Amino acid sequence: MKIVYISRSILPSRTANSINVMKMCNTFASLGHEVILLAPWTKKLEEKGIDDIFSYYGVEENFTLKKLYSPSIKYLKKRIYSWRCLKEVQKENPDLVYGRDDMLAFYLTQKNGFKTVFERHEPYLGNDFNDFFFKKFIDSSEELKLIVNSNELKKMYHNSCKIPLINILAANNGTNFIIDDKNPDSVKIDSSKIQVGYVGSLFKGRGIDIIVELAKRIPEVNFHIIGGKDKDLLFWKSKVDYDNLIFHGFVEPKETYKYRNMCDILLAPYQSDNEGNRSSKYMSPIKLFEYMSSSKVIICSNFKVVYEALDDSCAVLVDSENIDMWEDAVRDLINNKEKRDELSLNAFNKFKDNYTWASRVEKILNYIFGEK
Repeated sequence: MKIVYISRSILPSRTANSINVMKMCNTFASLGHEVILLAPWTKKLEEKGIDDIFSYYGVEENFTLKKLYSPSIKYLKKRIYSWRCLKEVQKENPDLVYGRDDMLAFYLTQKNGFKTVFERHEPYLGNDFNDFFFKKFIDSSEELKLIVNSNELKKMYHNSCKIPLINILAANNGTNFIIDDKNPDSVKIDSSKIQVGYVGSLFKGRGIDIIVELAKRIPEVNFHIIGGKDKDLLFWKSKVDYDNLIFHGFVEPKETYKYRNMCDILLAPYQSDNEGNRSSKYMSPIKLFEYMSSSKVIICSNFKVVYEALDDSCAVLVDSENIDMWEDAVRDLINNKEKRDELSLNAFNKFKDNYTWASRVEKILNYIFGEK
């Protein structure tokens, strides 16, 4: 069938939402559907020096990307972009309008008779532009089907908007298989030492201070931090200078697997709401599924929502703010290769059975169209 995917993601950019959008469209297309992705044309905000957007994200060019002009006019840019999306949908006449982040566009396509389903990755607060049109959308839906990316978020929408649970599908994020054991060419690894890694953002709520403290406490291990904006890198580099703590900076999405490959242990030290991570109660981070796909042992904060993907049989889950527990977990794994191998294999098997992009898309399409 023909699918028009509507997004407000900046393409190309370093954001997790842009990865989600590109991977989803790639997967819809890989399953045989004709896919047209609509995204705003915002040259000033886009990642510079990228000649091939598809290659940047490591996806096959099997779908069409259309950039629609989105003027930087306060209060008007969302409205103008949404109306442009509607005009494209009317021109393409798809079997399904799908996407995320642009509730006005989805409301308009629904009102104009197009089958429209979308994802929500944030809770309903009822206090912004998107939430206003979300409420209008669900109030006028004859057969509402909402996709969210965690069971905790599903419960939130059931409670805040009184949407029956049967009308909400929780589909966790995912990632792809990458059968390649390459390490990054630019990094020399000391094979006599354990390598511990983190891939992701460096802003507040991501637990970078936990990793810094671990590097101080465990000098015999190398800690690698992959990712981050230039200003965040400057901030952390100005605060710490440990020989065993290496900041690699931003790496293109298609290359991050090489940095995971070089590590023995991968960290996900998410912090709670009061530490600046407002999504800690409902998140479904792509990072976790990428870690699982790399068949590396994971140490992660033990938030309730994390247990949707991980449990004690496939990861070490510890209190997010208890640095002593983090140190004990790292030291235990350093000295126990058998445990590292067992947990990493269990995580990989759980990933391949449940958390590929293909399994996510098939689950969503089966839910939308009632297939069994």
